[in-house]
Amino acid sequence: METTIKDYEEMVKGPGKFGGEARYVPYYWEVYLAGFADGDDGRVLSFTVTREDKGIFPELKLRKAIKLYERDDGFVIEC
Repeated sequence: METTIKDYEEMVKGPGKFGGEARYVPYYWEVYLAGFADGDDGRVLSFTVTREDKGIFPELKLRKAIKLYERDDGFVIEC
């Protein structure tokens, strides 16, 4: 089953690993889990925002990069 935009929106709504974050945070986490982060310094993950990403998430229109951090409590946040 492929994850949809609606799924990402639900993931950030309540408590959980992505609660309260932007809807693209779980998307980029999945990109990382698939082995496609553009950078990983052992602490912070970085991703280049592509034209395709901007098509999926219009709110990234002015962004060039996204950085994520997994806190010690397991929550993934944008930094």
